[in-house]
Amino acid sequence: MRLKLYQYGELVGIVLLLGSTAAQMFYLEPLKREIEWRLVAFNTQQSAQIQLGAMFDNQVVLLKRLNAPADEIAAAEAKRQTLIGQYKNSDANISDFMIEKERVESYIELIVIGLFALGSVLAGLGRTLEMLSARRAAGE
Repeated sequence: MRLKLYQYGELVGIVLLLGSTAAQMFYLEPLKREIEWRLVAFNTQQSAQIQLGAMFDNQVVLLKRLNAPADEIAAAEAKRQTLIGQYKNSDANISDFMIEKERVESYIELIVIGLFALGSVLAGLGRTLEMLSARRAAGE
């Protein structure tokens, strides 16, 4: 039994549909999940950075009100700068990751949509031609 050209097209269409679904399930969804996790981490870090800055600002103000030695005030300010600097490095790392991965994600989404559309058209066209062929055979 030899397959006709439109049947090969239908098979290719089904393979493209399966490929687009697999790309969505095994690459795109985990990538989206990772991006969402990093966004949550980024938001948490931003919140912690703000709280940490406010805490050290309060500590410096309190030390100044209590007429603490200048070296204690300077130490508190230096510690604040060190900790805020660590958060800024982390913020930069997360933002670099997000910029890189979101571009890749948008390309993959376009590819998945294209594969799905092409696969649907080929499978539908193959099915239609099969039905027309069956109708012609029944009419003869």
